Amino acid sequence: MRIAIMGSGGVGGYFGGLLARAGHDVTFIARGAHLAALKAHGLRVESVHGDFAITPAQTIDDPAAVGPVDYVLFATKTFQIEEAAAAMRPMIGPQTAVLPLHNGLDASERTVAVLGAGPVLGGMCQLGSYIAAPGVIEQISQFRRVVAGELDGPVSPRVTAIVAALRAAGADAEASPTIQKARWTKFIFIAPFSGIGALTRAPAGDIMGCPETRSLLVDAVLEVEAVARAAGIGLDEDIAAKTVAFCDGMAPGQTASMQRDILDGKPSELESIVGVMVRLGAELDVPTPLFRCFYAALLPQERRARELANGG
Repeated sequence: MRIAIMGSGGVGGYFGGLLARAGHDVTFIARGAHLAALKAHGLRVESVHGDFAITPAQTIDDPAAVGPVDYVLFATKTFQIEEAAAAMRPMIGPQTAVLPLHNGLDASERTVAVLGAGPVLGGMCQLGSYIAAPGVIEQISQFRRVVAGELDGPVSPRVTAIVAALRAAGADAEASPTIQKARWTKFIFIAPFSGIGALTRAPAGDIMGCPETRSLLVDAVLEVEAVARAAGIGLDEDIAAKTVAFCDGMAPGQTASMQRDILDGKPSELESIVGVMVRLGAELDVPTPLFRCFYAALLPQERRARELANGG
């Protein structure tokens, strides 16, 4: 397969690396120091599942120079979706499928608004991974899961093909006829964990090992479940218990990408992970006091990070 990775950070770099190692024709779209390192030294992945390197790594900063591909793994930050989707248009041919792997709930729909419905799939991933240094991806979670599906229909051949490729490359990949359920199943984990992690500045082991803080995470999980059910999402009956058990089993040093960005003073995905819960709760008349607290407490720093990123 010919595959482009739009956003070659922790998620795109890791899954793109797996696919390249498996023999697929993979091009990494990157920029800045990360791009320079990929060009000079290739991609190095340091993973709990085994280290590997892609040398040389096909990488470029201009999607227009890539041309049409079979698949685009779309893994930028959520606040970059519209700009990045517009930039990837030259890579979209009649048979191209775009698989969004963002956090949040609406990445596919926002991508459709730019590219049209034809190429866009629904996607979800669970992965603990980040850029440790330019050209170096550190993957720290036992889980490395991808779920893909059509936004409005049963599993299609194009979904089956990319799932098979990811699975053969080493990912835990599956095709789903209910991608919205899969998205919310991830969101009920990532939103509470990101909010509490960013507020406490603590990793998973400290959060889950402190009864008071663990109790707060449980309550935040229940807030997300209440909003999801009000939105008509058919989550499993025991989703809250399974989510908390998943958090209990995480590596002690695990942190969320939103948390890491906030700690580094960078623009984060606060709006797509926490702010969206505040807005949906208001729309659906479901109380979300914890998420309102997370959002209000973190918003001033988020605004300042965006000002600095824009030269303010």
